[in-house]
Amino acid sequence: MTGNTFEIDDVVAVGLALMRSNSVLGECVMRDAEASFTGGRGDSVRVRTPKRRTAQNFNGTTVYTKVEEGHAQVKLTDEPTDAAAFTTKDMTLNIESFGEQVLKPQMDAVSTYVEKSAAALLNTASKAATARVIKADAKPGDAGHVVKMLTAAAADFTRREIPATDRFLAIGPDVQNVLLDVEQLQKVNEAGEPHALRNATMGDLFGFRVVVSPYLDGAVAFHKTAFALAVRAPNEVQGGARSVSAADNSYALRVTMDFDPSVKSEVSIVDTLCGVATIDATRAIAFTVTPPAKA
Repeated sequence: MTGNTFEIDDVVAVGLALMRSNSVLGECVMRDAEASFTGGRGDSVRVRTPKRRTAQNFNGTTVYTKVEEGHAQVKLTDEPTDAAAFTTKDMTLNIESFGEQVLKPQMDAVSTYVEKSAAALLNTASKAATARVIKADAKPGDAGHVVKMLTAAAADFTRREIPATDRFLAIGPDVQNVLLDVEQLQKVNEAGEPHALRNATMGDLFGFRVVVSPYLDGAVAFHKTAFALAVRAPNEVQGGARSVSAADNSYALRVTMDFDPSVKSEVSIVDTLCGVATIDATRAIAFTVTPPAKA
């Protein structure tokens, strides 16, 4: 790897930072990560969840309840992997920057896969028969318009005693098209932070932080504790390969550098294990979008 010396630990650190920066939906749900995971795809892992306690009226005798931590089982259904092979000639003549031309695209591919896994879970909810219907051609204020539906969802959340913080509305392009007609969201500096659009965030609306994902159909209003994303980095590869498994900010991945004699090439492999699950369906309200009425 002439002219491309680097510490693989640094590569993993950069990869984890990139994984988080590429994440939109992953930042809105509960996340649980672990490095050097000894299991594999198909295994279920325990994800810690907040457990609500109920105060009791003191009537002269103190009643104690155990301090228990809630947990949910999340199955690691997928093993997103990106493997790149390159010759010595590639390294010396064609690849000007190994990090920019090989590792960054690999990290991008794996983090995008994880993001799509979260989107798939929300899409399943938005396509369910219980999803509320948003009419694409409804005017603001009409019963079928997303704003009207969202005010009703906010009221439902309050009735269900769902915390006012960490509420999100994740929307796809169709719903985004409808919301762009809402005057209070047309000015980002009035609806949220000035840098919001760069982070795929449209702003705040009726207590929900509105985030946009190209991988979504319809929309889902939810509290952070409604869904969970579990990410596990497999154990480091043993032998002559350089391999590091790491976790940070509730994301995890493994990077392996080796030589494959079967193809007579250097190889770079970035992989992880991931799974998603619904933790509390009562903390989410899904919406589906109907196409505009024919003229």
